[in-house]
Amino acid sequence: MRKTFFIAGLVVAAASAFEAQAAAVVCGGVGNDERRELASASSGANLSLEFSLAGRGNYIADVEVTLTPAGGGPAFSVKTEGPICYLELPPGRYKVEASYNGTRRSASVTVPQKAGKPLRLGMSFPATAADIDPAPVSPEEKQQASKP
Repeated sequence: MRKTFFIAGLVVAAASAFEAQAAAVVCGGVGNDERRELASASSGANLSLEFSLAGRGNYIADVEVTLTPAGGGPAFSVKTEGPICYLELPPGRYKVEASYNGTRRSASVTVPQKAGKPLRLGMSFPATAADIDPAPVSPEEKQQASKP
């Protein structure tokens, strides 16, 4: 499921020059069709955020993300609806803070004036019991389950 957010609507602080340059955030990316749709909607993006489970590589959603301009100004937050988010931000340095199931990660990024391809930032989080897939089913188990 792809959702488009407008950061100006998410900023809690009063109007500022940063808000006046508000950028779009597009999140999604579960499944091949949605990834293609997401890629086509991200043509103006200059930052890509990707979220996964450490050691497993499984993509995750429902990550709380806050971006704060390094020079000051209001921060803005979004809860991701998919593992990949494309953002179109004013150029500059940002602190990216993300939280998933109580684990926090942070990084700093510098968004360039022009990007032919979005700057990519990947963040991994430890798996919890809720994230762990059940054991794979063997071919024998599948065959046995299909019998009446």
